[in-house]
Amino acid sequence: MKKPKLFFFLLTLSALALSPMRASEPEENLYLTPQRLFHIARSINKNLVCYDANLVGGKLDTQKPLNVYWVNREEHMGEKNGLSFIQRKMAYGYKVVAEGNNTSTVTLTAYNGRKLEICQQGAHYVCRTTINGKPAVLKYLYVKVNDRNPLSVDYVELHGESVSSKEKVTERIMN
Repeated sequence: MKKPKLFFFLLTLSALALSPMRASEPEENLYLTPQRLFHIARSINKNLVCYDANLVGGKLDTQKPLNVYWVNREEHMGEKNGLSFIQRKMAYGYKVVAEGNNTSTVTLTAYNGRKLEICQQGAHYVCRTTINGKPAVLKYLYVKVNDRNPLSVDYVELHGESVSSKEKVTERIMN
């Protein structure tokens, strides 16, 4: 698999533009919504980029399947903010690559090397992808910024649950 250097750079640059450098803290206060598919957490601060299923009348909007926004977990706890134009176009946005009956397949703007399928599973929606070679439901991504060079990312981790066994699966993509 090719190394997603642009993905790492854009995620880091966008994160630095928003907040000062801080150490990561344990995941808590995620401000979950019923539509939450996954989020991106970063080592730089506690704020999250959240990806919710965009539902219209209880069904997935297959042309615009994701509602993407920031959740502040530092200065203004729980406050939600939309993405800026640059964040949407270069780092945290997405592109629909296929539409189906109540499903959409998307790629993240910063790294199109991994397809994410938004689909209904039981009574709710999930984001399915491949994690460490296994079909999985994506729960979150973690971006580790280099401590010595804040414009560099050491790695991105994908965390999820195996579709078949329900066990936790993780994959680390190194820069």
